[in-house]
Amino acid sequence: MFKSKLLIICLFLSLTGQTQAQAISSDFQKSCAQEQVLEHKDIKKKTLTEEDFKPYCSCLAEYISKSANNRQINELVMDPKVKPEWLKAAELKAMKACIADPKMST
Repeated sequence: MFKSKLLIICLFLSLTGQTQAQAISSDFQKSCAQEQVLEHKDIKKKTLTEEDFKPYCSCLAEYISKSANNRQINELVMDPKVKPEWLKAAELKAMKACIADPKMST
């Protein structure tokens, strides 16, 4: 009886973590794309849109979702607009990994 309850609780927690990571991913990608459009607005050749940064921001969100622990995920879900120090460091690592990714096109 105890083992089955424990199993159900563990399953619930793992599914909750995945759902939270997906929420982070969605919110993070939207915010990332908006930031990238603002950062690249002075490029003269082409007007860039959020869609142009979708692959890059998707890569960043996936990297961060995979590397964040449960406490960090909860922190982002509770207040997605806050950028804690750990997130800034994770974004730098993710940026390096995503820019080097051969699937990323310019």
